[in-house]
Amino acid sequence: MEDKQQQDHNRREDPDGRWRMMLGWRSMKQTLVILAVFITMLLASYIVFPYESYVPTPKERSEVLKTHVKDACRTLNISLPVNSFMMAHMHYDDDRKIIYCFIPKVACTSWKRVWMKLTGIVTPETNLSTIARYTVHTKLPLLASAKDKSLKLDTYKKFMFVRHPFDRVLSAYKDKLENFDKESAYNFHKQVGKKIEKKYRNTTMSQGHNITFSEFIRFISEPGWGSTEQRNEHWISMHEICNPCGVEYDFIGKYETIKEDSNYVLDWLGVKDVVDGFPSSDRPFHARRYDPKYFNQLDQKAKLEFFSKYLADFLAFNYDFLGAK
Repeated sequence: MEDKQQQDHNRREDPDGRWRMMLGWRSMKQTLVILAVFITMLLASYIVFPYESYVPTPKERSEVLKTHVKDACRTLNISLPVNSFMMAHMHYDDDRKIIYCFIPKVACTSWKRVWMKLTGIVTPETNLSTIARYTVHTKLPLLASAKDKSLKLDTYKKFMFVRHPFDRVLSAYKDKLENFDKESAYNFHKQVGKKIEKKYRNTTMSQGHNITFSEFIRFISEPGWGSTEQRNEHWISMHEICNPCGVEYDFIGKYETIKEDSNYVLDWLGVKDVVDGFPSSDRPFHARRYDPKYFNQLDQKAKLEFFSKYLADFLAFNYDFLGAK
């Protein structure tokens, strides 16, 4: 019954099978061929700034990244339809005609707090850090429920932020499975942890409370479309959430330069009079891709399977592979 429901859901979200066809070619041999093509493309399109010590501005970094995304989308032949799942990750402001596509584990809680002040949901005097996380994630309007959503998507300014794929899923693991997220209405240990435990240990004795990082990576890296739990928004590929191959963003920032990029966006949008600076996270889960506590749990096969699954994110957003320090 559950498999049939998942199949019905897949047909509704992907009626013509374009996502699943795109995911189907991700065999190891094909991944290596695509990687070789991309390296050639990268060398051909590499942009050198004026001089070695030059520090590019957020706008310059974004323009380079946008060009890189277009090249990667063309090289990988990614063309995804804009569906309700994507638009359910887009907040909009009709007054300023802007859209923010949020990706979980990429400072989205901080940005949503900013959005609440921009849209007048909280007063200008409100201290952003005092806004409860539940309120932040449930009170903002989503493009999926808006009137004239297609018109807004075509005409409003749009921005998004990305993060190194490994750092992002490591942060998700530490937040949702290694620890217990008491503020979430979704019980990750019960809904995800138990299924991982059952799948790889054939038991649920620990109730999903002691899932290892290697088990988690193995679970989310399995080839194919994936189950609902494998496609959770906290670790599904970033390009499948915001679809930069199908949506033209005016600005793409990075978590690695979040403060500088976010403050630039606030200035670009002309809202510094409302929000004088980008707030720090109240619950940062620092994730370093080479932290031996986690990185050393993965053998070469696990690393390659993860890279294959998140290939489009690595290439489109110009992130190095796990083995390169």
